[in-house]
Amino acid sequence: MKRPRLTATYRMQFHRDFPFAAAEALVPYLAELGISHLYASPIFAAVPGSQHGYDVTDPNRINPELGGEDGFERLDAALRDYGLGLILDIVPNHMAASPHNPYWMDVLEFGRAAPAARLFDIDWSAGRDHGKILLPVLGEPLQASIEAGAIMLRADYEAGRLLVVTYGENGYPLSPASAAALLAAAAREEPGIRDAATIWAELATGRLDPSMIAKARATLGVTLPSGREALARAIAAADLRTVLEAQYWRLAWWRTAADDLNYRRFFNITDLIGVRVEDPDVFAATHALVLDLVRAGKVDGLRVDHIDGLLDPARYLDDLRTAVGDEVPIFVEKILERGETLRDWPIEGTTGYERLADINGLFIDEAGWQAFDADLRARNLLSGTPAERIAAAKRDVLQASLTTEIDALAHLAREGLGEAMRAADLTETALRRGVVALLVHCPVYRSYATADRHAPEDEAVWSRIAQAVARSEDPLTAAAASVLLDRLSAPQSESDRQFRLRFQQVSGPAMAKGFEDTEFYRNVTLLSANEVGGDIEQPWREPDDIHACYAARAAAEACDPIPLATHDTKRGPETRARLNALSFVPERWLDFLAGAETLCAPLRASVNGRTAPDDTEFRLIQQTLFAAWPISPERMEAYLTKALREARRHSSWETPDLVHEEACTRFARALIGAPEAADYRAALLALLDEIERPARLVSLAQTILQLTLPGTPDIYQGTEFPDYSLVDPDNRRPVDWNERQAMLMAAPRTKDGEGAKFDIVHRLLQARRTTPALIIGDYVPLACDPSPWRWFGFRRSLRGDHVTVVVPTRMSAQAAPILHRWSGGGTDLLSGRRIAGDGALHLAADWPFLVQVSEGA
Repeated sequence: MKRPRLTATYRMQFHRDFPFAAAEALVPYLAELGISHLYASPIFAAVPGSQHGYDVTDPNRINPELGGEDGFERLDAALRDYGLGLILDIVPNHMAASPHNPYWMDVLEFGRAAPAARLFDIDWSAGRDHGKILLPVLGEPLQASIEAGAIMLRADYEAGRLLVVTYGENGYPLSPASAAALLAAAAREEPGIRDAATIWAELATGRLDPSMIAKARATLGVTLPSGREALARAIAAADLRTVLEAQYWRLAWWRTAADDLNYRRFFNITDLIGVRVEDPDVFAATHALVLDLVRAGKVDGLRVDHIDGLLDPARYLDDLRTAVGDEVPIFVEKILERGETLRDWPIEGTTGYERLADINGLFIDEAGWQAFDADLRARNLLSGTPAERIAAAKRDVLQASLTTEIDALAHLAREGLGEAMRAADLTETALRRGVVALLVHCPVYRSYATADRHAPEDEAVWSRIAQAVARSEDPLTAAAASVLLDRLSAPQSESDRQFRLRFQQVSGPAMAKGFEDTEFYRNVTLLSANEVGGDIEQPWREPDDIHACYAARAAAEACDPIPLATHDTKRGPETRARLNALSFVPERWLDFLAGAETLCAPLRASVNGRTAPDDTEFRLIQQTLFAAWPISPERMEAYLTKALREARRHSSWETPDLVHEEACTRFARALIGAPEAADYRAALLALLDEIERPARLVSLAQTILQLTLPGTPDIYQGTEFPDYSLVDPDNRRPVDWNERQAMLMAAPRTKDGEGAKFDIVHRLLQARRTTPALIIGDYVPLACDPSPWRWFGFRRSLRGDHVTVVVPTRMSAQAAPILHRWSGGGTDLLSGRRIAGDGALHLAADWPFLVQVSEGA
């Protein structure tokens, strides 16, 4: 079948307040804007009220909250009518461990013999009660919950189950044996319920074929009122503690999850359980619907969420490629660290965080960054190398949130190391510290060894771990880590092989939670660098490095996405642009901070003997207000609460310090609106006025690069307008679609405010449809005179057609840049004006951009 040509994607986040019908109404707008593919968040059945769709409850059913199958069919028809394709986000790594998940409920009800048990990554031998699934869902310990009446038994006749219900919301199914016992007790009083008791007793013997399960549910569902009354009395008379102890699961206080969980989860989120997609039957069962949609031509590309969580990513992608064929692009969510290259997988590439970092880094001035770094060090607010700080953050996360994963790895390691442990005088405590050391010092998200083979790239990762451990750890821990590394590189037993595989599934969460979600909220050098895929050791990018990278991408005809924002980014494009512009004038920002410290001093509080916010938090607040202004107190408070907890310095998600948090949010609210902060706001507005022009130029220049560099521009919902958002949920606020549709119809558009960015996006998206050089043209760097402004330029060429792109990456006070001409005349795609072919090229200081298309040399 003929699929739409991929030239530009538009990411939309579906949820019950933005269903298929809302997207259907916007298809004409997307088509006119110049989009080729709608890029959809997961659309499969999810936990009711889900705002993102990654908590899938049934991968073989389209989410009824979004409009169900009928709504999807109407959206598909609209897309096809306008010639647009659909790229779909899929979630093979995990599902929701939720009562709304029928497969999960099946496992809770029937245990490891359940038909769905093989779907989930459960260690049935682990935990305090071997063979039971831990359910850490209680707000307090079990006995206290029972005494408070927070746990009860009831029958769900519609579902055909008996349940334990907690807090009046979540129900967990009783085993067939427990159900049979309660039904038998009721049958002694009401013989009409005896058949149901007999069928459930037969289920309890292990006869779990689908027809028998369906019969048992149906029999319970048609119980007469007299039988229901008898069953209610039997339930009321039952000993709750005895019933709970007889289940395939164990209710527990939520705080036990970090210590005693016996299933793989997504990061430290207990409500998301790992799926064993490495099992061919599980792959088939969980991919049936999405593959049907691909084969029917209703889905034209796939984004694979969290590829690093899978046991064997390479095998999974081989299977997926075989299933969808060669014509369907596959992109994986994979964060590459500096110097890391994507493995040789049968895919088109990643979702693009490294390209976002490339573009962002072009607009961070090295001297400005170094000035900010030096100021923090002089004030004792920053110490150590980035690698040391990341290691410390990862250690904090492992000890606070991932102890159950560490214990599982230590157990696997211990099984195969008896003699080696004795020979090296290693204790079990040292072995556990060795596991932590390997995770802490892993320089990338993971290696990709399988049980019986590995690549040179894996050896390089293990070597870097060994070097960091030798530099940083005490001798006993280093010795334990060395023994474990030997087993990683050359496994001797089945437990060694399992240790290798499981270690790789834990190193990713350790990096994500320690680096992205902890150190990024601790480091306040320049917040724009603290981005997914970012590099805080060298956040700036050298033009020569970028040219080499994108010349290689052009040669490979790369088509993977180039985003400036996603649902996971920490800040919007214009939020980062403002911050990056500060690096051009570091002394001005440091002067502002010095004045702000004086102006704000009366508004800061003392909490437990320390100032709140402390000096690091003060700088976080100042950069955030500057970058996102104007911002409401509610937005700022939500962001700041999350930032304080993620940083784990004075508060955390596990143990929030509400007094400290309130002092910090009260301070931020005062700065936004209190009369006593009027002088502060005047100073902030004066600085914003000074930075407005360079920040605006950074915003527009990065947009031009996104739309012209080799790859596919990926527009996150609403960001065709300037976007000053913060991390989720702030970046998932409703979009004013009417405003954007009105702008599309406006002519001419202004060159300031929303109009300038929107005009660039619209013009260049349209050009991508008619200018093949922007899609598959080669890439030649252009030499740019660095004085008085700094420039970044390149040419894309295909069969005699050329597109020349020039943008500034540093701006000075001088206002009339003059550029040497690199080619003959042509048409400027940004303005539509003809450009003569002779002499120097003058660019206005308020519009110093060139995207020129020409024919011939």
